Amino acid sequence: MEHNHNEKGDRVHKITGYLEHLMDIFEIGIAIIVAVGFIASVVLLVTEMPLLLSHSAGTVAYRHFLESALDLVIGIEFIKMLIKHTPGSVVEVLLFALSRHMVLEGGNALENLLTVCAIAVIFAIRRFLFVESFEFLKGAEGQDWLSDWKHIVKKGGASEKAAKETQKEEK
Repeated sequence: MEHNHNEKGDRVHKITGYLEHLMDIFEIGIAIIVAVGFIASVVLLVTEMPLLLSHSAGTVAYRHFLESALDLVIGIEFIKMLIKHTPGSVVEVLLFALSRHMVLEGGNALENLLTVCAIAVIFAIRRFLFVESFEFLKGAEGQDWLSDWKHIVKKGGASEKAAKETQKEEK
């Protein structure tokens, strides 16, 4: 009876291992799609340059150009966040998004104060509570998602981390 329980546990670890890496692949796919959109947006941004250099361009054209450029910077940080999976990349996206909001949207005094406070809180978190990586330390199982995937396929399912946890539970 106990043997049957372990087989079910092995199947669960195998399935969750495959699903975890499938989601990693989807996440990288989304990062690639966002990167293609980024490249298309850069081309559009470059085509706006002659308009900015002409004498007829006013502050409205420059503001639109600045909005597009800051959106691209946020896009870069978002792609890095999808690929790196580090707290630092998440913090960078939040900082750029808040900064963009404050610079371009302006808002009233209360909104600006709240934005500045949010940025200060992010810097405080970064300074005092910052960790190098999330709980799934990439160095613990492999160098990247592909080597983890190859290991799971080779071992028939569970990642090393899940296998070690199962062994601990059995003892």
